[in-house]
Amino acid sequence: MKLGSFKNSAPEYVVKGNNKMLLGDFKGAILEYTKAIMIDPQFPYSYTSRGAAKMELHDYDGVIQDCLQALRLHFSAEVESEKKAALKGFKKTIAPNPAYSKIYSMIGIAKLLLGNREEALLDLNSARLLGNDDAYDIMKTYSKY
Repeated sequence: MKLGSFKNSAPEYVVKGNNKMLLGDFKGAILEYTKAIMIDPQFPYSYTSRGAAKMELHDYDGVIQDCLQALRLHFSAEVESEKKAALKGFKKTIAPNPAYSKIYSMIGIAKLLLGNREEALLDLNSARLLGNDDAYDIMKTYSKY
């Protein structure tokens, strides 16, 4: 293999981005996650991770946009899996993905910080229903006002 011809995979760029997040280099993390998206735009974890980095930089609209794309990709993968199971004569139920809870929580928090309280509470409730107890605590705090 020639030097410089090695191309990282999307998951490898996500790991690089995660390492930058740990170091507090949120702009660098966004760059790595964006590289992952450029390599594989169908890899939902790139969007979720980039949304988390954008949260740290207070880009709340960007958080919502990336998280919604991650949800679309997660959901379409599960629908495809269900279709394949149905073709084989099996009934597969779409089970909640633990990643959904995190994504809905991030969307809800971003909407709260943008001042969209009602929609935020709906997203946080979705996160709660998917098992995120922290989302319930946030909802209790903001539903009082």
